[in-house]
Amino acid sequence: MGLMHKDFHPGNIVNPTLAISYITDFGLCKPVTKNDPEKIYGVIPYMAPETLSRGEYTQASDIYSFGMIMLEVLTSYPPYYNVPHNTNLVMDICKGRKPEIKYKIPRFFKEIMEKCWNLEPSNRPTAKELRSQLVNYSYSGEIRRQVKAANKLNKSFIQYGPGPNEIHPEAIYTSRLIPKT
Repeated sequence: MGLMHKDFHPGNIVNPTLAISYITDFGLCKPVTKNDPEKIYGVIPYMAPETLSRGEYTQASDIYSFGMIMLEVLTSYPPYYNVPHNTNLVMDICKGRKPEIKYKIPRFFKEIMEKCWNLEPSNRPTAKELRSQLVNYSYSGEIRRQVKAANKLNKSFIQYGPGPNEIHPEAIYTSRLIPKT
C-alpha cells in the first residue's frame, strides 16, 4: 500500500487464533514518501541498520524487522536478548552484527530470515516476495523433515527457570526514542 510501519516488533502483533496474526499500532506509520530522519523511534533489536545510523525508514526497514520477528517466533528468544540495548549494540548492528541463533531452525525459514537481515536494504526481499515464498510454503516433504530434525536437536537446549538464556537486565523491548549516536 506504499506505507512504512516504522515500529514493527512482536509487541505490535496480535494473534486472535493460532493461524491468524494482525499488525497493530500504526501511530508511526507513514507513506514511503514521508520520512523524518530527525526522530528515531523503536525497539533497537528490531530496527534496521540504516534506521539506526541515518534515521532512514523504508519498507525494506520493515522487512528487516520482519526477519527479527521470525527469529523470535522460531526460537522463542528475542534478538539480542543477552546483551544491553545501548549505544554499543546500535553501533554493532550498523557494522553488520547479526543476532545469535541458539537453536536449529529449518533451512527454509533460516534462509528467508537471513535475507531479511541483509545489510543492504535493496538486497532484502520485498513484502510481495516474502508473501509469495510463505504462501507457497507447504508443511510437507523436505520442509517437514527440516522441522522434525530441528525439533529433535532443540530438545536438548530447552531449559526451565533461570539459567544462561536469561534476558539481560538492560535489554529493552519497548518502543522508545533512540538517541543519535
